Amino acid sequence: MMKFPALFGWLAAALLLGFSAQGQSLALVQTANLSKCTGDSLRLELQVSGNAMSGTNSFKVQFAPGTPASFTLGASVTLPIVKWQSILPLPVGTDTNSVGTKYAWVVIPETILTSGFYSIAVRGTAPSLWSDTIQVLVNVSPTATVTSIAGGFNNLHTGAKDWGFCTGDTVKLFANSGQNGYQWFKDGVPLPGSTQSSLDVFNSGTYSVQVSNGICTKMSKDTIVNMYTPTTPVIHKPGSMSTIKVLDVDATIDSVGFCETETIQLEGPGTTTPGTSVAYQWLRDSLGLFGQNYVVPVAGGTQKAVSLNKTGVYYLQSTWLPGGCPDTSAAFWLFVDTVPDTEIQAVAWPGQPQANLTICADDSTQLASIASSSDWDYQWEVRFPAGTGNWATIPGATKNNLTVSTALVADDAEYRLRITNDYCSHTTSELLVTVVALPNVSVAPADSLALCAGDSVLVGVTGSSTSYLWTFPGGSFSGASFYAKTPGTYVVAGTNANGCTAYDTLKVYFFTVNANAGPDQTVLPGSTVQLAAQGGALYYWYADVPTYFSDPYNPNAQTVPTQDTTMYVVEVLNSYGCFDTDTMMVYLFDPASLVPDLSGVMNVITPNGDGYNDFFDVSEVVRADSCDLMIFDRWGAKVFEQKKYVTGWDGRSNGGDPLPDGTYYYILTCSDVVRFRGAVTVVRLN
Repeated sequence: MMKFPALFGWLAAALLLGFSAQGQSLALVQTANLSKCTGDSLRLELQVSGNAMSGTNSFKVQFAPGTPASFTLGASVTLPIVKWQSILPLPVGTDTNSVGTKYAWVVIPETILTSGFYSIAVRGTAPSLWSDTIQVLVNVSPTATVTSIAGGFNNLHTGAKDWGFCTGDTVKLFANSGQNGYQWFKDGVPLPGSTQSSLDVFNSGTYSVQVSNGICTKMSKDTIVNMYTPTTPVIHKPGSMSTIKVLDVDATIDSVGFCETETIQLEGPGTTTPGTSVAYQWLRDSLGLFGQNYVVPVAGGTQKAVSLNKTGVYYLQSTWLPGGCPDTSAAFWLFVDTVPDTEIQAVAWPGQPQANLTICADDSTQLASIASSSDWDYQWEVRFPAGTGNWATIPGATKNNLTVSTALVADDAEYRLRITNDYCSHTTSELLVTVVALPNVSVAPADSLALCAGDSVLVGVTGSSTSYLWTFPGGSFSGASFYAKTPGTYVVAGTNANGCTAYDTLKVYFFTVNANAGPDQTVLPGSTVQLAAQGGALYYWYADVPTYFSDPYNPNAQTVPTQDTTMYVVEVLNSYGCFDTDTMMVYLFDPASLVPDLSGVMNVITPNGDGYNDFFDVSEVVRADSCDLMIFDRWGAKVFEQKKYVTGWDGRSNGGDPLPDGTYYYILTCSDVVRFRGAVTVVRLN
């Protein structure tokens, strides 16, 4: 029950004194049958009449139990005016001395423990003046509190005074029991159907409960409940890693690659809020026996950071305390590449029995990696001179094999291969390729020689080889020197003790001498024959019988035949001493001395195409021998010749032109011996 001070005198007498002394009055204008609950606000309407109050005046609201008849100042308490507003005079303000309407708001004390009637009066202080007394029925309001919370925790993560619960969980709020009615509110809005003494909370918000005892209601203080949803970002800490490469195409880095020689550190989130902590468990994808994916814990991965060097998909599972709210990070992909750990070796060429790192100056060898992959990149490097200087990149040498020859490096050199894949790099051990100089091979006496037909020449070779092999048209010879007698190109191969071979060539050709003694001649007996030889620098004439020459060494010598048929021979010598011979025949012919021998030989032909005597036929004289037939006109000029007599003569020249009618002379020579001579007359019958 509310307690009041002792009674000091009748309030009515004081009021009466105030009203009559000052000519001023106060009046409360209120609705009849006022009924309020403890804690409710009450607006009092005060009318100031008569003269204005003093400028130092203030108004006091007196509150006491009982009816107006029993109201005393000593039994009352002063209720604080929580709000004051002067309505008149205008404008609306806060003055307390003017005449007019005033509003004063007070709160029914919550200390009242017993429902009943209470009296209210307003008094002014300057002058001391009392209003009339009004009666209010005060009902004690129920108690409204959220007494407990189930499933939640003190949410230290936010730094505010609130309760927390994990995502997916439910919190249950409990109000004080024993009340007639309940209504739960979220963010100041009633929750439909939430009229029990407890409430299941699924979402963040500000919750309160309004309870009632049938007449009065009471709203509890706000209870803030927040759903706590932790996040678990994962970052990588490259540190001093040299092979790491970010593979993401967006701003979120969750995929990196690096070489197996390094270890990456992944790190999860932490907390600095006092009273909070995080428990960690790193996970990775695994593959079951039946091909299903599942996650397994990373051994020892219970700290904020973890060091990894295996390909896989990794996650961080975090548990945030207080509350134990769990979260799992997004996948973080690691691609760990293996070192292309292989070496290089010499590889034999097709048909070669074995590979060799010692090569001749004109040879080559092939180096290649023992293992290879289409995913690897290659770059060959060389160090020359061997064992000194820096390694240099060989331009364009980007395959897993390399052809080494003096076209690449002219002397001994070391070679190695640098192999890279996505993230790793490996440099092989070096291989030394030794280059052996070729032997000296030089033909002697010269690179080319000319011979006379039928001659031979001694050729040889000099140099540092241990063996020599000659090849030439139609044969070969093993040795340093031999006699060459065949025209053509001679190739000599010299091989030294290291098996290296060098070559030289010798061209042998014959001088061509074409002796030309001139055409055969037919002359009259006693005539001088003019010889005319060609084809050389020096000449020498002789005959098959003793014969006179004006100068046998003159190509244009003159001679006088001593018999019917003489064979002249000329030897021609060129400037290199090579010679050739040719022959020519000289025949003596005296038409006046010819005596026709008509026995068995026709002496007239009539070449008119009638089939009779169209040809001069000496086949009976020739028989089966090889004979030459020559026809001369009466001046001794040869008009027709048939080598190796076959058909006879039809009265035409060798050019096919018909010869004039008349007498012609013939000589039949068999094996260079005159077998028959005579005359034949050509008569063309019309």
